[in-house]
Amino acid sequence: MVLVFGREVSRSAHQETSARRSENLSFAQMAGAVVAEENSLDGALANLLTAGAGQTRVALATQIASMADDLTKWRDAAALLEVPTLSPDLNATLAAATVTRANDYDVVLAYLAQALSLPGPHATLVASSLGAAQTSLLTTAAAWGAQRHALASAPGAVTLDALTSDSARLDIPSLVGVLAAAPSLAPTRAIAIAAVQVQPAPFPAPALTLELAPTSAMTVQVAVSNQREISQPVTLSVTFTPLAGAAQRVTASQTLSPLTSFAFAPSSFSVFPGERGVLSVTLNGVPAAPGLVHARTYAVSVSPAAAG
Repeated sequence: MVLVFGREVSRSAHQETSARRSENLSFAQMAGAVVAEENSLDGALANLLTAGAGQTRVALATQIASMADDLTKWRDAAALLEVPTLSPDLNATLAAATVTRANDYDVVLAYLAQALSLPGPHATLVASSLGAAQTSLLTTAAAWGAQRHALASAPGAVTLDALTSDSARLDIPSLVGVLAAAPSLAPTRAIAIAAVQVQPAPFPAPALTLELAPTSAMTVQVAVSNQREISQPVTLSVTFTPLAGAAQRVTASQTLSPLTSFAFAPSSFSVFPGERGVLSVTLNGVPAAPGLVHARTYAVSVSPAAAG
């Protein structure tokens, strides 16, 4: 009986050790992937801050957006790290640190994006936010560095990778000031007419010619497109000038969010069967930009009413 009991105790201990080894090795693989992603973003952010002055606004905005997406994925990865619970509970430690660091990098990206008038994370910034975020990145990296060896003597004998914080050691306000002054990153305006819709629907006709069925009203709706990564104000003027009679004009203004389109409310113009005139659609106050349409002019012809 004593031999059987001893054998079962030994077997149970071996099974427990084997289970812990499997858990530790599985966690090490997950942790390695998470830490590698965090370090990759840290390196990319440091490079962007120190060498981004030679990039275009589009390239910089794309990188900021990509990093912001990565931070969202970190939070999902942190939730997966919490199960199963290890002994010591390094998975909970790394999960908490990952969420904290995601929030810290959000602040850094928001500071950069707002300074350059680019879309980015909507972190709430106060005077101390950036400094606090940089300090937090250094603190969490140091805390993880002190604990990442805790499984070296446990089943599986794994030593986890360190977290880097290269971007947190930089003088970010000064570097962002350099980026903001870079000519290639200066914001420029570019708004274009995206579409013009006329009701009643015109008959097939040559370009910039509107052949309408007999009607007493012509409705025009214009959609415009913001081609840049900044908010842009625009004023739209739609004018119908008949060959005989006073011109009719409708003017409206709107501020467009970065890289978005907007359809102005339809404008109605009085016409009559047989009338001819010119319809002008103009975006006012928008500087000329190659390849973008800021004005369109249409010859309008309303068909005569059918006889008796």
